[in-house]
Amino acid sequence: MCIEDKACLTRVVGDDCDMEVTRVQDVMQRIEGALQHIAPTHRHYIANALLNLAVSRMTQEEGSEQTSTILMRLGDYVSTARGAPTADQAVDLSGLSS
Repeated sequence: MCIEDKACLTRVVGDDCDMEVTRVQDVMQRIEGALQHIAPTHRHYIANALLNLAVSRMTQEEGSEQTSTILMRLGDYVSTARGAPTADQAVDLSGLSS
């Protein structure tokens, strides 16, 4: 997989895929809209289910070892309180220690 613009991730290009990140962001906005109708006390179940789906897909695509490395790097990022990623600045997991 290659990323066309590393400074600001806007397009992911792979063997069989050419996807605008804005399409993924549109899906996220639709999910957020749908969650407005879910009781706040139950929203964490939805987030957990989506995380499980994402990790399952990552494991299928990347394998267990690569997925665990990515998640460890993400955990390092979150635990060191570097702040949440923004639309303008994606988290660069390649520069974090594994």
